[in-house]
Amino acid sequence: MPILPPVMDNPFPFGRPLSRDELIDRDAEIESVVRTVRTHGTLFLIGPRRFGKTSVLRAADEVLTKQGATVLRHDAEAYPGLDALVQAIVATAAARLGGRIEHVGEKISAFFGRLRPEVSFNTATHTWSARLGLERGGATASQTPLLLDALDGVAALAAASRHSVALVLDEFQRVIELGGPTAEAQIRATIQEHDRVAYIFAGSKTHLLNDMTLNPARPFYRLGARLFLGPIPRPDYIDGLTRGFAATGCQVEPDGIAAILELSADVPYNVQALAHTAWELLRAPADRALTRAVVLRARDQLVSQDDPFYASVWNALTVPQQRALIAVIETNGRRLQSQAVTRGAGLAPATMRKSLLALEQRSIIRREEAVGDLHWQLEDPFLGAWVLAAVAAGRPSPR
Repeated sequence: MPILPPVMDNPFPFGRPLSRDELIDRDAEIESVVRTVRTHGTLFLIGPRRFGKTSVLRAADEVLTKQGATVLRHDAEAYPGLDALVQAIVATAAARLGGRIEHVGEKISAFFGRLRPEVSFNTATHTWSARLGLERGGATASQTPLLLDALDGVAALAAASRHSVALVLDEFQRVIELGGPTAEAQIRATIQEHDRVAYIFAGSKTHLLNDMTLNPARPFYRLGARLFLGPIPRPDYIDGLTRGFAATGCQVEPDGIAAILELSADVPYNVQALAHTAWELLRAPADRALTRAVVLRARDQLVSQDDPFYASVWNALTVPQQRALIAVIETNGRRLQSQAVTRGAGLAPATMRKSLLALEQRSIIRREEAVGDLHWQLEDPFLGAWVLAAVAAGRPSPR
């Protein structure tokens, strides 16, 4: 019987949050989160989508748990309303801070009494769930008071606990959107009274989060530290990618690594996806060399796999928005309101401006600002390749 070669694991996992060992050059960011929790501080972790915020939070959670801390981590975008988020916070508090099962209900009722919570334990899945026994107002009433009561409950549990406790809310801007115009001031007033619990507020709407935390007129101004999650330095990425391919027997051509970073615009999620797919293409061939041609094949494969999604995004746009998106791709997002660009796109300057803001609202593009520079970036660089190919093929062109 022939001996089968060992099955190698792909060194570039993607499609899920990465562990600390799988991340490249995020140690400083992880340490900032850990230090904030250990000192019961507040941190705003801000960075575009696909830049690895969730992976950083997961990795910090791993470190903190090993150190005996308790982390309650939730993605605000996963819940249709603040009441659902509050129920999840209470359930997680029951699981992580409630102690012995037979005493959890009594303990949660004591610390979250104003919410009148009812918690239950599923013996099949070994998970807790919570239902609020108190609702505030009608369908149009703000649910922010429910969240404030939950924050007070977590803070009381933290004060009674011997462990460091942190509440981590990812996509925090969603909390403010759901809470309404007074939510920021109410949340600030509440958490300023909590000195035994740390808060990590993460968000991907960089323009909104920057204004929220840097504008002196807004309640969150100077509430806590800020940490911006930017691109990973290219030397670190080149080293990490090269080691990943070489360790599995691939010959690495410099133009192959350069192509991965170029085609993915240094966006960590896209870098990981492109490296993962390129490695899979090299799994079988005898000549396992990472070249630019292989990376282009990998990019085209990824774009083709996501064709239904990209088509739905494209078809949901108005014609002016489609034209503005093409202009972003063709100009690398620069000088978009200049006469030459707007004329080439067939749009009036005001229409271009309105369309760019609509694309930003849909999380298709984001603005990048620096001293003397403002340009727009695609949230997903591979969408640009799909759009150019689709327009070239006439599916359907807004021109």
